[in-house]
Amino acid sequence: MKTLNTTFVQTLKVSFLLIILFIGSNTYAQNKNKDNALLWKIEGNGLQKPSYLFGTVHMICEDKFSMPAKVKNAIDQTEQSYLEINLAAPDVAAQSQKYMKSTQPLSAQISAADYKIVDSVVNKKLKVGLKQLENIKPMLIVASIFQASFTCKVMSFESEIIKQTKAANKSIEGLSTIEEQYSFLDKIFDPKDMASYLKMNNDAEMNKIFKTIYEAYVVEDVNTIDQLMLEFSTTNPEGYRQLLPVRNHLWADRMPAIMKNKSTFFGIGCGHLLGKEGVISLLRSKGYKVTPVH
Repeated sequence: MKTLNTTFVQTLKVSFLLIILFIGSNTYAQNKNKDNALLWKIEGNGLQKPSYLFGTVHMICEDKFSMPAKVKNAIDQTEQSYLEINLAAPDVAAQSQKYMKSTQPLSAQISAADYKIVDSVVNKKLKVGLKQLENIKPMLIVASIFQASFTCKVMSFESEIIKQTKAANKSIEGLSTIEEQYSFLDKIFDPKDMASYLKMNNDAEMNKIFKTIYEAYVVEDVNTIDQLMLEFSTTNPEGYRQLLPVRNHLWADRMPAIMKNKSTFFGIGCGHLLGKEGVISLLRSKGYKVTPVH
């Protein structure tokens, strides 16, 4: 149960990587494009000072982690930081627990055959029987299994952003509430996919995909990540809409008031950056100048 009990917050951060796992890694190929950047400068439209938008990857092995100097500088130059949710809030774990329970037991959501498959994986990875997790949201169970698949110590860019922001005595806030974030994740994940997902993504496959994600990310190949998201849009249109466009519009609508009051460093999943309904495009449509920082 230890893994599950420490995964409430992680559940809010794994949706992007889970979608990559559903799609697979065969579409990865480096794209050389002027828009291949993780850090973007936001100016104009009445802003007194520039703000910055950074695309994060939510989970990465500690020995592979490196915060670029340009990102550190952007945090230093701004007056506050905003993440997808406020992971620095003292009550974030307690708030997350409020939304961990499913509306119906898992045995009522999937077939008996699939239940056996999931039970086997849960026993192997989490060292508990699935019966003990019967009333936990399926997404949380999958997130726990996902986290347990890492063979390294895991960290995130969000944790480093929080650390640097706090060190400078600056405030940290969230673009979405925990309730909003959970509602989005509930809509993109169908419990009926659990067994097929777990069969498809064994440890070897997961390690392969982790590697390709890392390789794309370190060269700031956000165009490839955008292509993966578009592929997901064809396999699960509503899931894609809830995962990206709906949240992108929500955040892009909230960002102007935030930036007007204080220059802000925004850290969101890199899959939210590009595309016609990506945050960059939406901010430009509102009159902001958004340029890559190389």
